[in-house]
Amino acid sequence: MRKTIKVSNITCAQCAKSIESYFNNLEDMDAKVLVTSKKVIFNYNEEKYDTEKIGNHLRVIGYYPIFNNEEQEKAKKRDFIDLIIATLLTLPLLWTMFVHLGIPIYVPEILMDGYVQWAIATPILFYVGRRFFQATYHQIKGRNLGMDTLVVLGTSAAYIFSIFQTLTYDLNGHHAMPDLYFETTAVIIFMVLLGNFFENRVKEKTSESLQSLISLGAKEARVRRQGKDIMVPIDDVQKGETIIVLANEKIGLDGIVLKGKSYVDEAMITGEPMPAFKEVGSKVIGSTMNTVETLEIEVTAVGSDTVLASIIQTVEDTALIKPKAQRIADKIAALFVPVVVIISIVVFLTWRFVIDGGHELSHAFAPAIAVLVISCPCALGLATPTSISVGSGIAFKEGILYKGGEFFEIANKISAIAFDKTGTLTKGHPELSDFLGDKETLKFSASLEKHSNHPIAKAITDHYQDNYLEVENFEVLLGKGIKGDMHNETYYVGSPKLAKEFNLDLSAYAYETYLRQGKTVFFTFTSKEVINMIAVQDPIKESAKGVIKELKRRNITPYMITGDQELTATYIASQLGIEHVYYEVLPHEKAEKVHEIQKLGNIVAFVGDGINDAPALKMADVGFAVGSGSDIAIDTSDVTLMSLDLGLVIKAIDLSLATLKNIYLNFFWAFSYNIVMIPLAAIGLLNPSLAGIGMGFSSIMVVLNALSLKLFKFKQF
Repeated sequence: MRKTIKVSNITCAQCAKSIESYFNNLEDMDAKVLVTSKKVIFNYNEEKYDTEKIGNHLRVIGYYPIFNNEEQEKAKKRDFIDLIIATLLTLPLLWTMFVHLGIPIYVPEILMDGYVQWAIATPILFYVGRRFFQATYHQIKGRNLGMDTLVVLGTSAAYIFSIFQTLTYDLNGHHAMPDLYFETTAVIIFMVLLGNFFENRVKEKTSESLQSLISLGAKEARVRRQGKDIMVPIDDVQKGETIIVLANEKIGLDGIVLKGKSYVDEAMITGEPMPAFKEVGSKVIGSTMNTVETLEIEVTAVGSDTVLASIIQTVEDTALIKPKAQRIADKIAALFVPVVVIISIVVFLTWRFVIDGGHELSHAFAPAIAVLVISCPCALGLATPTSISVGSGIAFKEGILYKGGEFFEIANKISAIAFDKTGTLTKGHPELSDFLGDKETLKFSASLEKHSNHPIAKAITDHYQDNYLEVENFEVLLGKGIKGDMHNETYYVGSPKLAKEFNLDLSAYAYETYLRQGKTVFFTFTSKEVINMIAVQDPIKESAKGVIKELKRRNITPYMITGDQELTATYIASQLGIEHVYYEVLPHEKAEKVHEIQKLGNIVAFVGDGINDAPALKMADVGFAVGSGSDIAIDTSDVTLMSLDLGLVIKAIDLSLATLKNIYLNFFWAFSYNIVMIPLAAIGLLNPSLAGIGMGFSSIMVVLNALSLKLFKFKQF
């Protein structure tokens, strides 16, 4: 069972590790955390766990699950109240900080009293800052220290030292305000909360594509139960039930049309602008819009089995992708806190006994606290998920779904792309391309083909727009054609081979020319004469030539791998400018051909329709599945292209490169920040309170940089 639960107080990668390590140690339970959208994806045995039990486990380790909008609003309200309390209590202490910094400004004498500052700082540390203590407890328990640990160490040290100073100086009958750091405790907690507040607002924008996806789903469906049509929540509809969808209503769930004809707008799934015609037996996708007439639909998928749920799951899983750089950063982050604590201790000892000669304890204390507070492992943890969340949102709007794997890392290394022909380079359905003969005779061809279910028959009937003749004694001539009686005459539609069996002269039609162009040729005739010739072809997609040309410009070698015959395959390849062609290849042999290309030293991508091309998609370094919503759950591809536009292959590669560059820029900022700021704090150039501001700023910068991906423009070619 898969369940996604929102958690209100997930702030960074260390929170994710704490949750994952706890749940992954439970039997029959797996958890993955989406930091940017504050969600946890659980996969579990539903016989052992349910939503309530999972919620209780989260609360045990200090995290608050949100199961409905009311709880979400409560969580937001709770965070906002904490921020208001912190603001009101911190401002008086912030006022005293100007004296600490040596700025000549009036400060009321009462605020300079150590006991007053102690009284103000206490609720900030232990009430407003309770979340940091809870998180630190579970981080220590899970041996996974993070930013919360640094906050607790820094603020507690400042608080305890200030109490000691207050009591000591009081015994001597005076106070020395510059030696107190109560304001540091307050300001650090306040700035972290303020930083989290703004960071959460920005993070919401990074996951808005996922939120818009979720909002597409229908909330209710009209279900027929015991002869009555009643509105029920989508979650209560069962597989096999009948739902009734009126015109201009969303289709609640995936299903098959039982009654009615209508046009359904599927643009949100397939990207196709024209509504699709649906009749009895047609498959429909949940959350698409019925536009014309009422449809009765048998539900075939509910919950996580629907197409929309599969898309949402894919987008969620993509945010969990970790390129090599992130995996390295995770290892560094695991060592980060212990190393920072050691540095802080070394800084304290150096200032205490070397630089300051053992005189003023407070002189050594300030830089040590600043080192703890300025350090920020969060930025390292946020570098990848924020960028991938934004990139995935942009991709989805273009009809691209990244599905994981190593695509982000190897997209720039692709040196060869192999294409399936039918349905990938071509449209996948034949169309009538040439007609030779009296146009009136097309009615004989179409009337016969109307009784056939062959794809070529559909090409002719789609082209023919007139009335059909009545056909008697219809018969399929396997491998040759069809025949039937009309107007007291037997008519045939068949291959040149069948026509030659009647010794008919075909020389006037020069049909070999059409065969060399990769077209399928057949004739309509009686036993005495040929009355017309029809040529049918699977047309090349409009975008195919441009894509092949652009790939060559980038020094990426295009290949074609098809099960079609040599004549058709080589002609299509020549039209597109593809020099490397494998033809008459069986589905299971396509993977072998991909492997052959790899053995030439290439990083190979394969583009196929995702059904019979599954072995090749799996064998390739990168698999692109081309198809509409029904193909969305294909496990073997790394990228799913939701429309038939081949240009999405180039766009997917370009956007992944932009995303990877954005990730690396995040890492550069995160590492540079810590490399520069920690030494500055160590040599005493950063006040601990200012360090708290810097820590919050670091994570916000990473998220803002990820949002800059929204400025990415796709190249036109």
